[in-house]
Amino acid sequence: MWKTREPLVFEPITVESLRQEKGFLKTGKKQQKDLDVMKKRHAKEKMTLQKQQCAALEKMIKGKNKEQLSGDAAFRSLVGEQAGAWGELVRKQRAELCASARTRLHEQRDMLKKFCEQAQLAQMKQLEAKHERELKEMNTRQAKISVETSKEVANDKTLKTKQEKDRRLREKKQNNTKKFMDERKTQTIKQNREKDKLKATHDKQMEELSKDIDNLIEMYKMEESEFEMASKTEFFA
Repeated sequence: MWKTREPLVFEPITVESLRQEKGFLKTGKKQQKDLDVMKKRHAKEKMTLQKQQCAALEKMIKGKNKEQLSGDAAFRSLVGEQAGAWGELVRKQRAELCASARTRLHEQRDMLKKFCEQAQLAQMKQLEAKHERELKEMNTRQAKISVETSKEVANDKTLKTKQEKDRRLREKKQNNTKKFMDERKTQTIKQNREKDKLKATHDKQMEELSKDIDNLIEMYKMEESEFEMASKTEFFA
């Protein structure tokens, strides 16, 4: 008796599962580390500029009251220069952050697609291996039936002559051949359906991944817009 195999069930490939891949997590940690280093450097640059500007202002306003400062062209010029320097620093840092965000996004997008394709390929190979086993088992079973048919005819006591046995064997072989061909055809149709179903599932998974990537792009655009707005209002943050 031939054992019925357990159906092959594949784990769904989702964005969440792909994000748990070791390679993705490792890259994510490196990206976050690089971002933290950049933010610390930016904070240090701002603090240094603030100290320099505060020192220059303190030196300028020392011993002067508001009325004197309001009419002091040098004071107004210094404030304007400092505002320009601060704005330039903010724009430079914003450009670095935006470039960094784009790089992170592209790396994540490429890695997610790569891991998705690898996972899908592994599943398709599993299915193809299953199909190969099924065909091998079917061929073995059919070969066994052919041998048993020959033995059955040879041992049939109702067949008295060699001609009768040969005729009966031809009939049974013809019946077996038709049955075997029908089995192979049915098996091929079944396996093609399984492949098509898995391919459709994979296409849908890649479509979902593309949607997630589009969402990442939209998040990046919003982040860039926020940087743009912040640069117009930030001064001595």
